[in-house]
Amino acid sequence: MRLVAAGLLLLGVAGLSASCGTGQTGIAKSGDVSQGKQLFVSKCGSCHKLADAGSSGTIGPDLDGAFAGSRAQHFRLSTIRQVIYDQIYHAADPMPRKLVTGADAEAVASYVASVAGTGSASQGAAPTLTAAAPGGGGAGGGGLAATGGKLYESLGCSGCHSLTGAKETGPTFKGLYGSQVQLSTGQAVKADDAYLLESILDPDKQIVKGYPKGVMSATIPPGSVPEAKAKALVAFIKSKR
Repeated sequence: MRLVAAGLLLLGVAGLSASCGTGQTGIAKSGDVSQGKQLFVSKCGSCHKLADAGSSGTIGPDLDGAFAGSRAQHFRLSTIRQVIYDQIYHAADPMPRKLVTGADAEAVASYVASVAGTGSASQGAAPTLTAAAPGGGGAGGGGLAATGGKLYESLGCSGCHSLTGAKETGPTFKGLYGSQVQLSTGQAVKADDAYLLESILDPDKQIVKGYPKGVMSATIPPGSVPEAKAKALVAFIKSKR
């Protein structure tokens, strides 16, 4: 996944056979939703809030908030399921990796995908421009960055790219601009305006080390984001020092 890969949340799954980090996650098949709910309540609910499950954990993201945008934009259920499945296998601290595996992971991913974003969310929603984003403030940077901030929310980028420095499905936007990015080829490139713009317009052209190819582009084909919007997103990323 390139720099802004999966930035338009919930990353298509067509052709996704590689995974973040080491090993391969593969394609998540539809699992037993009833069993998934039971597993979620017993293993995940203490950390995650999810209205359907009646859980109120606050250590991890509010899953209704995290997936409200993608559900409102009518992303495919299989796409949401795949992202959840990948995050189970390649979770960032403090969430343990592979808390459930195999058919159990598919069941949990299928359950969460079927209900996340349907309940009211008080935490974990995409940051707004009127309230400071965790660890990063509002959009900042004036008009173009503010427009980019709105796109960061409306396009679902916030579901995969944090503003806090935390590694999620995609790289964090905090401190990204001007940094050295390691590519899967072993090459190091600077995350300047040109690189960021290309990352949005053609996400598979260069792949960041540790992320799979074909994730964002499966749902957001190269060139599908207008250049004007891509430049606004770049301005927003630049503001997240």
